[in-house]
Amino acid sequence: MIKRLLFSVILFLLLVSEGIALDLLPASLTSSEVLIVPHWILMFLILMTLFYDTDETFFSIIYGVVFGLLTDVVYTGVLGAYMFVYPFSLYIAHLLKRFLQTNLFMTIFIAIISMCVAEFLMFLIYSIVDLVDMTMPAFFLSRLLPTVLANILFLIPAYVLAVKYLVKWSHEQLEH
Repeated sequence: MIKRLLFSVILFLLLVSEGIALDLLPASLTSSEVLIVPHWILMFLILMTLFYDTDETFFSIIYGVVFGLLTDVVYTGVLGAYMFVYPFSLYIAHLLKRFLQTNLFMTIFIAIISMCVAEFLMFLIYSIVDLVDMTMPAFFLSRLLPTVLANILFLIPAYVLAVKYLVKWSHEQLEH
């Protein structure tokens, strides 16, 4: 129970941090054609999927629904987009976990796939509701690549800091 409360606090802090993340970047990056979207919640939930959830538990997906909805409410004008996209991307990560080892390189690989799925679905949803008018090559070069690179730069230190605790808490959960 305490671990789940701790996960909620961590995810809430990441939600708040995502809002100020772009203000910390140099103006040359944020004022250009490049669009970087911090997906720190998704990155942490991917770590939870890989190192905390078992094949029978889906805590990260439940957190994905809740914090996807909070992301929609706080940062977007399309209610339900992130609430759908985050759990779907986490389910893909859950499936990949069954076939791949969970080390740093495979975690990065799974995160890249999950993030590409999430970004592509967001692009599709925003295109359908006519919030974005961007060609696929422009989306790929100006949004997808910079977003993936920036979020992998977040994932690597998060991996180093969090994995040991997530594995420990997962074993404790199995013992109960």
